[in-house]
Amino acid sequence: GDNLVLDNLNFTIFEGESIVLIGPSGSGKTVLLKLLAGVTPPTTGEILIHGESWQSLESEEKHHLARKIGMMFQQGALFDTLTALENVEFPIREHYDYPEEKIHELAKEFLNRVNLGDSYHKIPSELSGGMQKRLAIARALVLSPEVVFYDDPVAGQDPIQSDKMSDLIMEFKEKNNSTMILATSNMRTAFKVASRILMVINKSIIDAGSPEQTKKSSNEMVQQFINGRLKGPIKPR
Repeated sequence: GDNLVLDNLNFTIFEGESIVLIGPSGSGKTVLLKLLAGVTPPTTGEILIHGESWQSLESEEKHHLARKIGMMFQQGALFDTLTALENVEFPIREHYDYPEEKIHELAKEFLNRVNLGDSYHKIPSELSGGMQKRLAIARALVLSPEVVFYDDPVAGQDPIQSDKMSDLIMEFKEKNNSTMILATSNMRTAFKVASRILMVINKSIIDAGSPEQTKKSSNEMVQQFINGRLKGPIKPR
């Protein structure tokens, strides 16, 4: 509607970076991820991926660009009537005309990588919250995308499971030399996986730098958020 979520942003993400978006709930992290991934068109301005603008591309060109991108949505966005195997097979079928045997093999490989090898034929409602997160990650990564977006992948996870999830995400990134953009409010995860941290606040972005630079930031909002302080310029919603 008339609610302006983000205003006049101008920044660059470089190939191979691990960008982590932090900020209070409702600050626009998910909106920014969806804009960058081409899920939501911007009201004004342009978003370029490898020099290409989503808005200016023809349908076939968009399809080609989409092959290079993986996205894990905040709530998983899993198909609730499809099995775990079918969920992971879905993007393969959308983008490639592979034989059935190869589709099954590739999907199973990624399910095994996220420790869901015994859940091929279960539907999402039969999986725990953590298992659903891992399934969503497998689906996001199955095409070995060059750019991967993660929306709060460790939300609702205990510290041990969060670390496992972070390790899995970084393992894929290093193996494929991909670019990663991850939104989270979990500073333990942010410091573990980020090469650069951006704080989304007041409709804008603060480039807080590397994890070490972020910890030493002189910005009051950055310090209040990363230390979880009630007192400061950021007011609870």
